[in-house]
Amino acid sequence: MKLKFKSAEEFRRLLTALLDDLVDATFHFSLHQDLAKATEQYATELAQSPTFWGLTLSAHMDAVLLRLCRAYDTYEHTALNLRNLLDTIRAHLSIFDEPNFRQRLKGNLFVDSLAAELKPPDQVQLQKDIEVVSNSDPLVHKLMMWRHNYIAHRNSHFTLNPKKFDAQYPLLFAEIDVLITRALEIGNRYSLLFDATAHATLMVGRDDYLNVLNSVREHVEASEHRLDEEWKRLGTHSPRNLRGGASTD
Repeated sequence: MKLKFKSAEEFRRLLTALLDDLVDATFHFSLHQDLAKATEQYATELAQSPTFWGLTLSAHMDAVLLRLCRAYDTYEHTALNLRNLLDTIRAHLSIFDEPNFRQRLKGNLFVDSLAAELKPPDQVQLQKDIEVVSNSDPLVHKLMMWRHNYIAHRNSHFTLNPKKFDAQYPLLFAEIDVLITRALEIGNRYSLLFDATAHATLMVGRDDYLNVLNSVREHVEASEHRLDEEWKRLGTHSPRNLRGGASTD
């Protein structure tokens, strides 16, 4: 389904909105994976607030799936999704022509060199891109099953038989990574052709969560030290040392 737009600026807004969603999905997925990897090294620290960290992990994955389902949505009409955007590009190839490109970048000092490298969208590649964001693609189909039965709507049958849904449509972290990478590659492909820009996925502060966990570690160690000192003052051994476990406030 072709999307309607009145100007190059409106097309840019559509493309940017879709890419922003995908970049956000990347950030949330990266944080989810990093936190999951930290569970072994910071097991004691995470155990101080298990409810908070459990909900945090769940929220990050919900944010990922929501944005992915929105990007790969197969709904037509006015929905901003990858399939509709690519159909729109195929119907308006002239917006990528050099005169239009130069007009969009008329204030850019490097417009001549950028225009010299400019190529129109490859229609063979465009068709391949359409195919891999369509419901006929196995991974997209699986994601849409999650959308229709769990994310956007909760299927009552699968609610009563959750193991059946998991067995039919297991969605692995590696597959989520593929879907995110694929969508960003496609979006950036046409963003570069449109106005020589691409959305980066380098997240500033990606390891901020380590500051929190290390602060908790310092608190735990300080609490343990105070307990040890108190037991020494009382002239006996700390129960923590006798049990070989941790005992903190």
